[in-house]
Amino acid sequence: MVDEREESLREMVSLGNIKAISAYIRGGVNINSQNKMNGWTALHWACARGNLAAAELLVRFGADTTLTNDKGQTPLDICRDDNIRTLLSTHGQGKGDNSGSGSVTVSDKEPKESSKPLFVPNYMANPDLSKAWGIPDDAMPAAQGESGYIQQLQYEASMSKSNSSYNQKDSGNAAASNPSSVAGHANRPQEQEILVYDKKYDETNLLGSVFIDPCGQTIGELKLQLAEEIDGVPAYGEFTLARYNGKQTIPIGAKQETFSVEKVFRGPDEAVVILCKNEALDK
Repeated sequence: MVDEREESLREMVSLGNIKAISAYIRGGVNINSQNKMNGWTALHWACARGNLAAAELLVRFGADTTLTNDKGQTPLDICRDDNIRTLLSTHGQGKGDNSGSGSVTVSDKEPKESSKPLFVPNYMANPDLSKAWGIPDDAMPAAQGESGYIQQLQYEASMSKSNSSYNQKDSGNAAASNPSSVAGHANRPQEQEILVYDKKYDETNLLGSVFIDPCGQTIGELKLQLAEEIDGVPAYGEFTLARYNGKQTIPIGAKQETFSVEKVFRGPDEAVVILCKNEALDK
């Protein structure tokens, strides 16, 4: 059975609608599906359009960087954005070739000529710019539209909390053999509200708050959640995070995005500060 949302996902990537891309991914759409006519994947379009945020999101959720289109080109072959090419080089491409000539650096691998697909989908030939914002109705088949997407996020959060409660009860059977482990699990927070500020920690800059799973959620996933749920937050990939610890605002580095929220935000009253990329920290 053909999932028509696969083509919709590629369309959203070509338009740069990060919120919709995330919704389709959460809705179970196969991100590695290929157009039947030109063989392009969603990642091909992200690379062709130079959309780093879309490329990061797709790669994070398992996009295959080695799939080729009808011309035998991988996403890296048609990519002209150095940041995206660096991203792909760390996920299986740009590290070497099949000729045995040694490693290939990102700068050595220039985009191949004629990267434009022979067949151009209608959504690219005649783009519907009204789809560049918001979430299409078919993104979440079990709960339609914007409100349905929020319901899905709430459902996932409730399931996470429910599973944590179940695991806590189940671990009680092992109390006699490993009481310290059970005690540590019981003390783990299941859900935590964290305040979000724009540029600096100041009540006039308060954007809102989100509820997070500090143990099971990474900093990278927190960034995605903020872009989806909080008004006034730049598009995913266009901002960085900082941590306000009660005394000062401390930037969170890109290498820390794989850390759990619990590892970075350790105090109950710590807050998130949104920083636009290349923006000086306003202390």
